Amino acid sequence: IPHFFGTALFFAASSPRLTSTNMPAKKASVFTHGKKLADGDMYIITIIDMEPAGLLVKAYNQSSNAEYTLSPTESQISAAGLSRSEADLTSLASSIDVYTTSDRTFISSSLPAIKDQKVIPQGENVAAFIESTTVGGEKLPSLLATALSELCKAKPAGLDAVRWLGEWLLANNPNQPHVEEA
Repeated sequence: IPHFFGTALFFAASSPRLTSTNMPAKKASVFTHGKKLADGDMYIITIIDMEPAGLLVKAYNQSSNAEYTLSPTESQISAAGLSRSEADLTSLASSIDVYTTSDRTFISSSLPAIKDQKVIPQGENVAAFIESTTVGGEKLPSLLATALSELCKAKPAGLDAVRWLGEWLLANNPNQPHVEEA
């Protein structure tokens, strides 16, 4: 186990960056902390300043060689009442934990303003997601089959086909409320 578990390392560095516009270098705050998470494993929690986009939180599990990330935005950081001070970065690192859903592992923060990552289905879960999605009174595959049949009848070419399909789906969206004009 590395010697820094249980302690925190914090530094701010100003390093030159190679840019074509010779913009001034920005400060990058890095915070590193060792922590045992809910799965019982030790993780190295690293917080990197990605200003103006927000922060990048990484949790690295050396025993499994797995790394998980969380990217709170500037608005989430502000809503959580956090700054880039050592105390606030310690608070953020302390709020990080690991969880598993749909056979995938993620990290999240217990701070309510820091949103969890969206779970994007992958592999076989994509097919199950599409099959189970209801659109209006029908399943999504049925709506898509109708849309593609109509596309074949219209026979637009190239990118016009993509545009046509998008417009058809918008016009025939069963979840869209229909307003009758009098």
